[in-house]
Amino acid sequence: MDLSANMRRCPRWRELDAEQRKEYWASLALRHCRGLGARSCFKLVCACGSAHAAVQRNAEWTAFGLRPEPGAALRSGAWRVTAREEWDAAVRLNPRILLWTDPLYPPLLRMLPDAPLILYCDGDVSLLTSPCFAVVGARKAGDQARAVAAHMAQYLAAGGLAVVSGMAQGIDAVVHGSALRQIGRSIGVLGTGIDIAYPQSNRGLFERMRRDGLLLSEFAPGTRPQPGNFPIRNRIISGLSLGVLVVEAAERSGSLITARLALEQNREVYAVPGAALDSHNFGTHNLVRQGARPVFSAEDILRDLAPRLRDYGVSRQRLQALGEAERSAAAQDEPAAVAEECRLSAPSSEARALVPAAAAPEPGAVPAAAENRGADLQGVSEEGRRILAALHRHGALQADDLAAAASLESAALNAALISLELLGQVRRLPGARYEALA
Repeated sequence: MDLSANMRRCPRWRELDAEQRKEYWASLALRHCRGLGARSCFKLVCACGSAHAAVQRNAEWTAFGLRPEPGAALRSGAWRVTAREEWDAAVRLNPRILLWTDPLYPPLLRMLPDAPLILYCDGDVSLLTSPCFAVVGARKAGDQARAVAAHMAQYLAAGGLAVVSGMAQGIDAVVHGSALRQIGRSIGVLGTGIDIAYPQSNRGLFERMRRDGLLLSEFAPGTRPQPGNFPIRNRIISGLSLGVLVVEAAERSGSLITARLALEQNREVYAVPGAALDSHNFGTHNLVRQGARPVFSAEDILRDLAPRLRDYGVSRQRLQALGEAERSAAAQDEPAAVAEECRLSAPSSEARALVPAAAAPEPGAVPAAAENRGADLQGVSEEGRRILAALHRHGALQADDLAAAASLESAALNAALISLELLGQVRRLPGARYEALA
């Protein structure tokens, strides 16, 4: 899908037309109306078609199964004070605003019975058209769990999945950092306003996500961290996603809330079992007992999701190529330079077997395979050669332009690009652009 078209469909506040502003104001009216929760708001917009229509038909709310009090509260106008505060905050910040009625609103999320009416966005909104998969886990994760999470995120994102997590410390930070370097990249769902970096230790990651990934929040701009907001945002993490993977979780971990929500939303739930007697893994052990699928590699997940990924143009051949690359990297039994958030000085031998040896390069770094620009192209497919020829001829290109220049369909282009990235022949740049490295 054309990125500029996506941006037009997810305008900044000041770019909203008259109809969009009416819908935004009506969405605020519902959200700030006493007696209406997320589920009641969703019931109304489904019944009426939009927030604006729901507000106009407030006298009929009891016919939709609501009690009389919310309708009376709306007519009293008491909601206007806090709704106006959010309106003014949006005017000052001028964020991108995605309404429930917008065609770009993620279909999986739209179907939730408590889908948010408003999402504030910062970053590349084209990621919302990608297949999404969530990876969550402990904030105080051990080195092995961090290495496993980095490995999973790297290979899932290399498969074209946008990896979703919650921008917390520990596993979340590792997941975002690793996925950002791959074709699928990453989506972070905040428990604060879209302009608030929390925790402060993730400030650098927050800026990278704004530049190369996507940040989402349902909370008003300027909303400070409050404990109750984080469990609420978890339904969006799972709601965006085809499935959820839990890496290391104690018995009372917040990650288990996301897993429970995923089950309620009819999403697939996966878990990395971990050491049998380690209390940090008791939560994942319980998930497996309750029916979550134990996984030991990203290939397990990609194979399981293959039928659904085909709807997004991800071919079986592409998934097979990724599986072979993952097994080959693990077989070398070498530590990887995984996401900088891991800060692993000496991974354990158990972690090494799960971490790819050829990790994605730091921005600006040249992979070893590309150090010699005259390296031969053994193992590069015909499609890959056409891509390299187009990049050498035109310089860095956006994915759609590259497909045209190389005369390739989107699915063939994506499959070839993954192989080229793993071989160190191309590098992805911000804005879904690619450049040749060899």
